[in-house]
Amino acid sequence: MLRFGIFLAATVALSAAAPKPDSNILELDLSPEEAQKYLNSPPFTEPKLASRTAVLPLVKYNDPRFRTAEAGPTLGHYWKNGHEIENPEDYVDEVYNARQFHGQDGLGAYVYGYETPESSKVENRVRAGDVTGSYTYKAGNNDLIKVRYWADSQGFHQEDNIPKVVLKPVEEDEDVRQARLAHEKAWQEAAAAARQQPDPQGEYYGQYEFQPSASEVHSAYGVAPAQVRQSRDVRDSYNYRPASGPSTEEPEPTGPPRGFFYQFDYPVSIIVPKSSLQGESVNPPKPY
Repeated sequence: MLRFGIFLAATVALSAAAPKPDSNILELDLSPEEAQKYLNSPPFTEPKLASRTAVLPLVKYNDPRFRTAEAGPTLGHYWKNGHEIENPEDYVDEVYNARQFHGQDGLGAYVYGYETPESSKVENRVRAGDVTGSYTYKAGNNDLIKVRYWADSQGFHQEDNIPKVVLKPVEEDEDVRQARLAHEKAWQEAAAAARQQPDPQGEYYGQYEFQPSASEVHSAYGVAPAQVRQSRDVRDSYNYRPASGPSTEEPEPTGPPRGFFYQFDYPVSIIVPKSSLQGESVNPPKPY
């Protein structure tokens, strides 16, 4: 719980620059009843993609405008598809308001969700174990895929708008058909020849004297006690047991069940070609 609380505190601190700081919530060590209040009223229940809040120009580190703009964590270097952008004037930085939340009541119920520019999801679980959720995302052709699912005593269920694939019979090319027919004919001829003159494996192996394996000898005549002790020593050498000493693992928390809830907004950006804006204006650089 301590490490989880430190992680959440650090995450919220990093999101201090979010457009809506008042929407940030971090509640730890809640009773199940207090946590349920948050679980019953999450920030959103339907997944939708994050909204765009600004379109900013790319300003490189050696540009005179660099000190009058927010260069971001890249410090004026911009990358796309593994390569540095040498012509930043042809690209823009689309800024989106991403969100996420997560809560648990300590008794098995939880709720979580997130919104990003390209995908979004929400999921809810009640104490009885039933799960409901939905998510949406952009496909490769920018189609918006929407999926709703639920799991109950009857199993897992799903509804979606994913394009259905219509299966068609395999169409065999003429050269493939001729090769298949030739193979089938050769196999039938070989099978007919084998029925007329079977492979004399018995006669071949009969001319050699059979030697029993070591395991068969041991099972027939038994194993000496010394050999048994030796095999046990070899076996026990692989069963490593660490020396006794103080445990380095954190003890499991004890006491009554406790819950938590957090939600926060944070900006994310996507670098896109300026030509994709189709006449939209670009926000001027912000003052330093």
